[in-house]
Amino acid sequence: MKRITLFSLLVMNCFFYAHAQRTTFTRQDTMRGSITEERKWWDLTYYHLNITVNPDDSTIYGTNTVRYTVLEQYQVMQIDLQPPLELQEAVQDGKKLIIQHDGNAHFIQLTKKQKPGIQNEVILTYGGRPHIARRPPWSGGITWEYDDNGNPFVVSTCQGIGASIWWPCKDHLYDEPDSMLISVTVPANLMDVSNGRLREIEHNNDGTKTYHWFVSNPINNYGVNINIGDYVHFSEQYNGEKGILDCDYYVLPYNLEKAKEQFKQARLMLEAFEYWFSPYPFYEDGYKLVEVTYPGMEHQSSVTYGNGYKNGYGGNDQSRSGWGMKFDFII
Repeated sequence: MKRITLFSLLVMNCFFYAHAQRTTFTRQDTMRGSITEERKWWDLTYYHLNITVNPDDSTIYGTNTVRYTVLEQYQVMQIDLQPPLELQEAVQDGKKLIIQHDGNAHFIQLTKKQKPGIQNEVILTYGGRPHIARRPPWSGGITWEYDDNGNPFVVSTCQGIGASIWWPCKDHLYDEPDSMLISVTVPANLMDVSNGRLREIEHNNDGTKTYHWFVSNPINNYGVNINIGDYVHFSEQYNGEKGILDCDYYVLPYNLEKAKEQFKQARLMLEAFEYWFSPYPFYEDGYKLVEVTYPGMEHQSSVTYGNGYKNGYGGNDQSRSGWGMKFDFII
């Protein structure tokens, strides 16, 4: 018995050693995962992501205004954006800056002296055809699909691969903006649903609309999302531990009645989680369930849902106990 045990341990050690030997890290991995010199000198405070999403040619173009506080004097800023998207321009105080591109990392040479304690901003211009998500949400990118009525249905996922797969940002979990404005321009027959509260719908003269969503809480990069479709909306209010929580639901028109029934579980979920854990943390930004093309993901204040309006996980009891069919796994 001892020989078998020792042999088993030896085999396991050889396996883990061989696996470790196969794991290699590139310069891109280091720049992505490290708090580099070009990151640590500035504290991110605010984003304004302002983009146009065009389903006809699967492109995204726009800007991201990055506001920050200088922590220590330094003159190079790292911004992350993954190909095939291109970081086309960086501007500070009206002056175009030199960008050194190194794969997913882009190093901006700042000409204005960065004095500790001062707030500054850089406006980034970017665009192109973003990486397509092949198996969302497990593989990230943008999903370009159509609903059952033939309308474009576009969503983002980036939990593993990082937000820089579809927009330029400081793509590291150690820093978050204190607030964020998300402005998304889409064809006039569609709606964008993103994080936070809807501030304004702007009707443009070119057959498009711009949806302005404001997030008043700190938000991590991967939690930022766009969901674009022929949505209809219904809502309710939940009287929770921190007061009235606005609950908004965005679904495709032909699923409206199913959603009104299935989403009754949202109140039960909120009540249970607040009782057992703590108050829902984003009362200021509200709570949303948004229908998408993939199973779902817990994006901050914009939770995505694609469970087919069934209990369990896609109508299946993963626990094989019977309990899994008593509630909607995604809600």
